[in-house]
Amino acid sequence: MSDRRYSMRTYLPAVIAGFVVVLLIVMQVIGADVPALAAVSFVFGLACLAFALGDMLIRDVRRTYVEAIQFRALVLAVMIVETVLLFATTYMTVSAQPGQINGLNTPLDAVYFTMTTLMTIGFGDISAEGQVARGLVLTQMIFTILLLTASVRLLTSLVRALTVEEGAHRPG
Repeated sequence: MSDRRYSMRTYLPAVIAGFVVVLLIVMQVIGADVPALAAVSFVFGLACLAFALGDMLIRDVRRTYVEAIQFRALVLAVMIVETVLLFATTYMTVSAQPGQINGLNTPLDAVYFTMTTLMTIGFGDISAEGQVARGLVLTQMIFTILLLTASVRLLTSLVRALTVEEGAHRPG
């Protein structure tokens, strides 16, 4: 059993973002039309995810983390799912306004549009027409840079840690 202590700073923002995503999904399912609450929830959830990703990157660069690399990878995977759901539910909310997002009609369309934007594919079958929608897509593009940077950095740290661990176990 490991005696390793975990920092609340690592996973608390991801937990808070998870609650925000659940709130937005529930609002979408019950049909609650409270644009101000949806906007504040989106901004707050995105800020939590940005803080968590930035914190993970800074502590990884400085090597000041106390969590195992596998735990940080799990937290990052959860944050990626939360990011997709956060943007997808927000796109659904924005698409309810006329002239904002063309071709987005179902929750699956919203996830599809989020993933095509996240992966920088952009097929063009769903497009941001209005200024609010375009601002949201730009926000996702900028956030994607942070998300991809954190993912690549964590992946290289994981490979480095496994390589060092493998080398330590080799008879020599």
